[in-house]
Amino acid sequence: MQEYAGIGPGAHGRLDIEGRRHATATEKRPETWLMRVESLGHGLVTDDILIREEMADEFLLMGLRLTEGIDPRGYAQISGRSLDPRRLAILNQEGAVEITPEGRLRVTPAGFPVLDAVVADLAA
Repeated sequence: MQEYAGIGPGAHGRLDIEGRRHATATEKRPETWLMRVESLGHGLVTDDILIREEMADEFLLMGLRLTEGIDPRGYAQISGRSLDPRRLAILNQEGAVEITPEGRLRVTPAGFPVLDAVVADLAA
């Protein structure tokens, strides 16, 4: 959930501006990107403000790709709700996720190939 600026053709970024999270993307084709930069001063083609649910979904998707996983309290802070304990229990029983001794949620090696489905289940 850190900020990052997307620079160059086809780059994506996430920036916090005036308390709002912006999802940016630049023109993919280098020639068109350069023309936009020369004429507009930037190559952006999208600059969307994310709503809370979108930020929470990104937190899950990006955080669960990491070996250390996520702190479920961070998810609750962003989304305004806790992860459903019943869904967590089912995914844990299926071997897709685990809770570390430190209380972090992470995807198991068996769950990683179906990460998108795990995220969709948790976000529902």
